[in-house]
Amino acid sequence: MQCRVWAVLFCLLLMACSATPINILPTPTSNTNVDIEMQAAFQKARSTLDVFTTKIQTPHPNRTYVAVKVRFFPPDALPQDIWVDGVTYQAGELRGNVGDDIPSLHLSFGKNIIVPTKDILDWMLVEDGKLMGGYTIHLAFSRMTPDEKVRFLKTLDYLLDP
Repeated sequence: MQCRVWAVLFCLLLMACSATPINILPTPTSNTNVDIEMQAAFQKARSTLDVFTTKIQTPHPNRTYVAVKVRFFPPDALPQDIWVDGVTYQAGELRGNVGDDIPSLHLSFGKNIIVPTKDILDWMLVEDGKLMGGYTIHLAFSRMTPDEKVRFLKTLDYLLDP
């Protein structure tokens, strides 16, 4: 009887000291911590994409930057959101230059690509020194500390108006 009590106590001790399993993969019922504000910024950009395409089809003497933020889907990796700049719109297609390397997709910095509109998360134009669009930029700026905002504004060559 005494051996049985010690065996039960030993088993309870082992169970109490073992690591608790952690569910790494999200399940349909788990909270995936969706950033609602970022999703709203994406939606605003997508809903105003026609403004962007109309603007870039019209030459502007003081337009210094044209870009779209695109979600890329590398195989066996998490999606990557990258700015594509030098964007043009012709014959119903957006084309631009990749702003980073994505080796698994055979994309290198500066490569000219066709951008599927379904993958666009944001757009931006800089005309007359002012940012238009850039909804994710505005959101990121709103989340910065005062010191971060000062440092960020020093890196820009355009005004970040609300």
